[in-house]
Amino acid sequence: MFSDLRVRFRSLFRSTTVTQEIDEELQFHLGQQMEKYLRAGLTPDQAKRRIRLEFGGATQIKEDCQEARGISFVEHIEQDVRYAMRMFRRTPGFTVVVVITLALGIGANTAVFSLINAVLLKMLPVKNPEQLVQFSKMQPLYGEIDGFSYPELERFQHETRTFSGLLAFADLGDVNVEANGRGEIANGQVVSGSYFSTLGVSAILGRTISPADDQGSTVAVISYKYWRERLAGDPAVVGKKIVINNYPFSIIGVTPPEFFGLQPGQAIDVSVPLKMIAQLRPEYAMIGTPYDVLTWPTRSAFLIMGRLRPGVTATIAAARIEPLFRDAMNEEARGLAGTPLDSQPERENRRQARLQVSAGGRGLAALRERFSKPLWILMAAVGLLLLIACANVATLLLARAQFRQHEMAARLVLGARRLRLMQQLITEGILLALAGGVLGIVLAFWASGSLMALMRHMGTPIVLSVQPDLRVLGFTLAISVLTAILFAWIPAHRLVRTDMGLAPNVHGAGKSAGRSHTTKTLITLQVAASLVLMVGAGLLVRSLQNLKSFYPGFRTDNVLLFDVNARLLGYTVPQTNALYRRLTDQIDALPGIRRTSFSMNSPFSGGFGEASPTIEGYQPASGSPPLIVDLNTLGPHYFETLETPILLGRDFTGDDSANAPKVAIINQRLAHEIFAGTSPIGRRLSIPTFAGDKSWYSIVGVVADAKSEDLREAVKPTIYVPTEQTVVPAGVTFAVRTAKDAAAEAPAVLHAVAQVDGRLSLSGMKTLNDQMDESLLQERLVASLAGLFGILAVLLASVGLYGVMAYTVSRKTNEIGIRMALGSRRIQIAGLVLREALLMVVAGLLLGIPAALATGRLMRSQLYGLGPYDPMTVLFAVGLMTVVAVLACYLPATRAMRVDPMAALRYE
Repeated sequence: MFSDLRVRFRSLFRSTTVTQEIDEELQFHLGQQMEKYLRAGLTPDQAKRRIRLEFGGATQIKEDCQEARGISFVEHIEQDVRYAMRMFRRTPGFTVVVVITLALGIGANTAVFSLINAVLLKMLPVKNPEQLVQFSKMQPLYGEIDGFSYPELERFQHETRTFSGLLAFADLGDVNVEANGRGEIANGQVVSGSYFSTLGVSAILGRTISPADDQGSTVAVISYKYWRERLAGDPAVVGKKIVINNYPFSIIGVTPPEFFGLQPGQAIDVSVPLKMIAQLRPEYAMIGTPYDVLTWPTRSAFLIMGRLRPGVTATIAAARIEPLFRDAMNEEARGLAGTPLDSQPERENRRQARLQVSAGGRGLAALRERFSKPLWILMAAVGLLLLIACANVATLLLARAQFRQHEMAARLVLGARRLRLMQQLITEGILLALAGGVLGIVLAFWASGSLMALMRHMGTPIVLSVQPDLRVLGFTLAISVLTAILFAWIPAHRLVRTDMGLAPNVHGAGKSAGRSHTTKTLITLQVAASLVLMVGAGLLVRSLQNLKSFYPGFRTDNVLLFDVNARLLGYTVPQTNALYRRLTDQIDALPGIRRTSFSMNSPFSGGFGEASPTIEGYQPASGSPPLIVDLNTLGPHYFETLETPILLGRDFTGDDSANAPKVAIINQRLAHEIFAGTSPIGRRLSIPTFAGDKSWYSIVGVVADAKSEDLREAVKPTIYVPTEQTVVPAGVTFAVRTAKDAAAEAPAVLHAVAQVDGRLSLSGMKTLNDQMDESLLQERLVASLAGLFGILAVLLASVGLYGVMAYTVSRKTNEIGIRMALGSRRIQIAGLVLREALLMVVAGLLLGIPAALATGRLMRSQLYGLGPYDPMTVLFAVGLMTVVAVLACYLPATRAMRVDPMAALRYE
């Protein structure tokens, strides 16, 4: 068997040599037989005749041998390819239309799959990423938590038989980096000394951070991108001094260009040793207090990943580390003692936590969780678009088959086998699909780049490499071949069933009925699929409009935002408070500025802090979870700046300073839940989150509910406190209410900030409307692409409908001539054409409407402010599809009206 396979394999690539060997072998055997007959007394002529009678013709013998060795199959493929290329050259218009149609379908699928590959499938660019696992814990009160404390990391590092390495890191967010005398905002992180060695990432220049740096070495590793763009690719960068958040560091290495960190979509610029978090974020680290980020077991500040040893699975790892995890959770519970966070539910919450060890080879799951469902929706949409393209091409091939029946009939008469003809037609389909696939990859390259540019234009910091890799190219090849089979099978099957007796009469009605029925079925399916895409796109677009027009609880027009972090320049807490007051006064003095304020978290900026407050006179019901509220710190006149209605009491003012009585404002929902029927003004609450401060805050106001994080989610109970009466946050976002266009005031605002302190690095300058739009990135992206795919689907369906009706008019020219000769008016002829087209459209709509409604139900979670059976969207899609269909049939109908009866009667 293996010998036979070897011979066949050899025949595929050395067919000429094998043919020559067969010929030599045949001549040898025929010569041997000739000698045998001559020795038997036969004459040469008698011997040759006996050989022919016994073995048959030499040519037939060679063909049988070639068939047995697979040579004929290879030759047939070569012949089919050459013949197909000749056919394509003869019909360039048809070839171009088919290839472009397929390229649109294949290219759209490749582009979306490239996104799915980058976000959901691609492994991290590290050594053996499949061995990486990520730790998280499931808590009864708060759900899944992926953060761990530094003492927990030290405890887990004892499990050396399970892990060849453990790493920890924490995102620093924006850091101010001064290099070459110029400061700039960069994205930083702190990492354990085992971070790079566990990942298997080496520096392309210098070295990476090692365990020897764990004690707080002032070293930094920068990314390749940061090195090239910020430091101009300086080859002498190793040893160069930089200042990060007003603290000096030495660059020791540059990471490879493909390494971006452990979070897909987020590129890390600067990495420093983990214990330097105290110098870079002193207000967060709280070194020297009971809440020290490096000693308190309850500070879940770090993410932990590990590399499994060979033969160890995530399940085994979780089981082995469970005892250490239980000890760590008990230590967390004990660590609450003596703090305002201590309570029986909180202690039990930690003791009942469960450890989860999951695959980490694809990086952190934040981006996947955000985009996975929308991307699969888009993949379904482009898959449907590809089916429409296949149906369109199949329709064109069926129309083209009309003119190839003479060819097929002639080849059948000359002895060609029907299976051989089908192979020829399938080969033509595969070549068309591969050409469409190649052009589709080109379109996918362009579309992927345009998509990333669109995402950057939308304001998102997501950075992904969506260049097609081997997985994407394999996907494109697979769908190209599958596409060829889908659109080529029906025409090929029809053509090889050509009746040789009917073939000369190419316009015969008998043979056209089946093809006409198949063609109409394909058009009907195209219309139905196009309607499904149009309704889905319409639902997403209307949902986006509802989100954008929703009133979030404040006016978004004419508000300019920008971020400032004075602590990065070494400002103390009193200096920071004074600086923010000076900035507020300086900006308020500008003409065209109505009011300025600031906050720790601006609306739709990515999430507020949470707290479990103690409210005087309020006790949660027995067995119920503790009250969890959103928490924000604000500058004076913040609600006046955003124009959020104050329902009771007052706004914060400049008098609410660090030395003044502590005050708080709550939102309407919290007032309703806790103080229903009574006024909360004057009541007191304590917020233990603020460095364990047990001070009481007096409620001085109630404001209207306002969306803070997600327009889709319900407003949460929220507490607001003055910035100066809390631990000053790492940075604040200024909000500037302008009289007119906010963006136009940006230069004046920048100048005013520079007058206060020219060293301040501002970031994130945008309007509040822009920030609101950025929070809707997912919805905008999906709605935009779904709308584009819906339009393409309608265009493809209309092109298919036009082609079918044009072919129908051509096929019925004789019938039209007879009708006109018998007295039919031209308008009646046009009506016949339109009626036939509209019957297909109506059939498609009747089939598509239930499918579109079912699709709406599947998309329910992506909709806002409307149901999956929205009648306006369905009616619009049906109307648009009908109008486009009528326009597509207009030219064939007018052509039918212009038919000359006498010429038509001579058409046959």
